[in-house]
Amino acid sequence: MILARVGNDVVDLKEPTTAEHYQRSRFVARVCTADEAARVGSSDDPHRMLWSLFAAKEAGFKVVAKLAPGIAFSPRRFVVNAEFTSVVHDDVKLWLQVTGADSWVHAVAGQGPEKPVWTVERRAETVGESDAARALACRVAVQHLQINAQGLTVERHADQRFRDDLGPPCLLLDGQPLEVDLSLSHDGPWVACALLEQSSAP
Repeated sequence: MILARVGNDVVDLKEPTTAEHYQRSRFVARVCTADEAARVGSSDDPHRMLWSLFAAKEAGFKVVAKLAPGIAFSPRRFVVNAEFTSVVHDDVKLWLQVTGADSWVHAVAGQGPEKPVWTVERRAETVGESDAARALACRVAVQHLQINAQGLTVERHADQRFRDDLGPPCLLLDGQPLEVDLSLSHDGPWVACALLEQSSAP
């Protein structure tokens, strides 16, 4: 059985410090393969194209990091196909979904069933990014899994296999892990989460 794994990434397209990164050839070359860089250069909206690719790669990395803890993020090694339906890292091929709005782009990548539940929302200015992302994940889990919000938490446990000595976020109900893989993301005013049920994996 393939365990369901999911990763997601949201990018704030209105961040002024990254508005012209698509014009910086060295940055584009660090992020993109030659084919991907050509897609950025020929796009009607190169800013969105670049950050769509970046979000897809980051989402893919979050999945691969669960499969190979401690791996470093090397964007060029994550190859996104022209249709934005897959991202490949070495011999690992993941499905991919990329969506967006005027102010953001969001990518979800995964292994196993292509049935993620995800949400992007603007956080309140008074709430920190991490807290807002965790709260969003709990709300989505309550609605999707039809469970009681009381006793539901998002935690990262100590795990020295990972680069920051913490494992990926997980959903717990009354201290017990749920059979749901979870990914959190935030950028500027936007927070996002993606959930994928283990029980639906073939």
